[in-house]
Amino acid sequence: MIHMTTRWLTVVLGAAVLIGPPAYAQQTNDPVQQAEPQELQIETAQEPGGAADGFVAKMRKIADDTQILERLNGDIDGWYPRLGGMTTGSGFALGPGYRTHVFDDKIFVDVSAAITKRNYKAADIKVEWLKSRFDRVELWTNYRYQDFPQEDFFGLGVDSPLEARTNYALTSNDLSALGIYHLRPWLRAGADLGYFMPSIGRGTDSRFPSTELVFDDAGAPGIAEQPNFLHSTLFTEVDYRDFAGNPTRGGFYRLAFGTWDDRTLEQFDFHRFDGEASQFVPLGTRTHVLASRVGFAYVNNTTGERVPFYFLPYVGGSHTLRGYREFRFQDENALFLNSEYRWHATKWVGLALFFDAGEVRPDWEDIDLNDLRTSYGFGLRVNSEKTVFARLDFGFGGGEGRQIFFKLGPSF
Repeated sequence: MIHMTTRWLTVVLGAAVLIGPPAYAQQTNDPVQQAEPQELQIETAQEPGGAADGFVAKMRKIADDTQILERLNGDIDGWYPRLGGMTTGSGFALGPGYRTHVFDDKIFVDVSAAITKRNYKAADIKVEWLKSRFDRVELWTNYRYQDFPQEDFFGLGVDSPLEARTNYALTSNDLSALGIYHLRPWLRAGADLGYFMPSIGRGTDSRFPSTELVFDDAGAPGIAEQPNFLHSTLFTEVDYRDFAGNPTRGGFYRLAFGTWDDRTLEQFDFHRFDGEASQFVPLGTRTHVLASRVGFAYVNNTTGERVPFYFLPYVGGSHTLRGYREFRFQDENALFLNSEYRWHATKWVGLALFFDAGEVRPDWEDIDLNDLRTSYGFGLRVNSEKTVFARLDFGFGGGEGRQIFFKLGPSF
C-alpha cells in the first residue's frame, strides 16, 4: 500500500513540474455545488542546461501539440480526459469527456464518464442554458449516473465496532436543475431541484460481508426498499480566500438546507442541514499558515419517517477524521473539527501537521465536545503558490491502526 501510494505521488510530482499546477476545483458530493473549471499554467521554459531540460522541453512540446492543457482547462471545445469527480474512497478515476458550444455559443454542453480500478463508475451530462452578462447568473441542468460497488457501512453510532464492517453497492440516477446568483465576487447563493433514484445491491468487496447479510432494515434504514426522491436544496457561500486551492489568508463559509421527499414508499421524508466554516491565518509570512475548520451535518425526519442509512452524515476518512477509515461513524448528527499547520517548504512541496476531531450522535444535544473522537498526523503536499495538486496524509491516534490517504486537491 505504501509502495503504491509513493509511486502515485512520484508520478503526480513529475506531472506538476512538467505541466504546471491546476487551479483548484472544489470537490463535493453535494449536487448543488459545481466544480469550477481547472486552470493549468505553463511557466516560461528555462535555458537548456542538460538532459533534464531537454526532457522538460520535449514534454512541453507534446503538451502544446496535443493542446492537452487547454482541454483540461476547458479553454477549447472537443475531447478531454476526465480526472476524478467520484466519491471519496473510490480510487483514482479516469475517463473521456467531450464539451461543445451550440446555437452560436449560447448553450454549453459537457458530457463525461469515468471508471476506477475498484470498478466505480460515473457518467455526467451538464448543460448550461443561461450565463448572463458579467457572469452574475447561471442556469444548469445536470444528469448523473453512478455505480459505487464497495461502499462501507459499520453500523449506526459512534460506538459501532470495526469488526462490523460491511459493504454494499449503490447505483443511482439523478436529474436536476441548478440556478446560481453571484451577488458579489465573494458571495453567491443558489438553489437545486432534482429527482434522485437509488438502488442498493450486494457489495463486491469479498473481504467483508455484504451489508444486507448483517444488518436488517432497523439497523440500516432503507436497505430493504429504496424510494425515489424529489429533492431541493438552498445554499449560500462566502469566500474571501486569497487562493481557493491553497489559501494562506481569508475564509470560506457555506450553509445549505435540503428537503428530500419520498415519492414512492412514503416512509423516508427528511430534511438535511449542512454548514462549514474555514479560516486561514498566516504566521508571520505566507510560508507558514494555520488553517482551521468546523463543519456539521444534521438530518431531521418527520414523525413516522426515517432517514436512509446511505444519506446519513458521517465522520472518518480523508476529509474529516484522518485517523479512521472512510465512513467510519454514521448517524443523524455529525460534527467535525480540523486544524493544520502548513509549511510551504519549497515552490513545489509543502508539509502539514494536522489534528482532527469529530463525533456522530442520534440527537444533536448528545454531542459532547469533551468526548470527541480524535486523530493526528502529518502529510506531504505537491503544490504551487495557488494550488495543492495532490496530498499524501498519514493519520494516527484512532486506535484502529495507521491510515494512509492519497488525494488530489487540498484537505480543505
